[in-house]
Amino acid sequence: MKHRAIARKVPRRARPDAEAVSILADDLPAPPDAAIAGDGIDAMVEDAHRRMARALRRFRRPAVRAGITESPLGRLLVAEGPRGLLAVAYLDTPGAAAPLEALRSGYDVIEDSAVAVRVREEIDRLLAGDSAPIDGHPVDLSLVAGDFQRRALAHLRRVPPGAVVTYQGLAEAIGAPSGQRAIGNSMASNPLPVYVPCHRVIRSDGAIGNYGGGVERKLSLLRAEGFEIGPDKRLPPQAVWGHRRSHIFCRPGCAAVRRASRPRWMIFADAEHACGAGMRPCKLCAPA
Repeated sequence: MKHRAIARKVPRRARPDAEAVSILADDLPAPPDAAIAGDGIDAMVEDAHRRMARALRRFRRPAVRAGITESPLGRLLVAEGPRGLLAVAYLDTPGAAAPLEALRSGYDVIEDSAVAVRVREEIDRLLAGDSAPIDGHPVDLSLVAGDFQRRALAHLRRVPPGAVVTYQGLAEAIGAPSGQRAIGNSMASNPLPVYVPCHRVIRSDGAIGNYGGGVERKLSLLRAEGFEIGPDKRLPPQAVWGHRRSHIFCRPGCAAVRRASRPRWMIFADAEHACGAGMRPCKLCAPA
């Protein structure tokens, strides 16, 4: 008489309630029976350790290196992560606490004075007329709160030394023509001044406007980049307007300036800086 094998039902193991344990369980599936025999146990344990380490990395906060330095622009807090510079804060301003709190809440902060020293040396070179180290220093916009500010700051990184844009022009350039006030707020809360050059944004009437680090710092930076700004704190008369698409620069009163789309324009300190950025002079107004 043939006997039919009866399959026994094995109750399913209940999943743990805690989310963290669930994640670990997903990363540590039960090994096949063959792996348990003999030397397979060692391989199974080694594989389990490897999977466990990968799972635990999900719970670790990223590390950043931070330090404080005395610079020609004042006392600075500097923080850098694996993807680039995260924060530069003027410690004598009311907004200095914001980036520090953001760092503490999202990162493991490790003290490293070398990070701050490097930034101080790069700022020294900028104020001496050499912007290359700052232009080439990677930045990380992870501390930027929203998409609007992120787009504005990313666009601003393309404005070269010796040039500025207006608040209105920057708003239009990122597709928000009515966002001039929001641009001002975004510049004031920029976590990376100097490296994301919010000092290169001015008012439409030629006045240099405000700055999160104070107007005197904005003046120092703009003057170091070639703008001969006087006591009236306005753009100098020799400033010229350069068009991004045509690569032509004009005098402010040229008809071409009035006709062209405002988001396409940058204002250069003078004809020499415009030529240095690859622009050529307008044939109508002959600015150079």
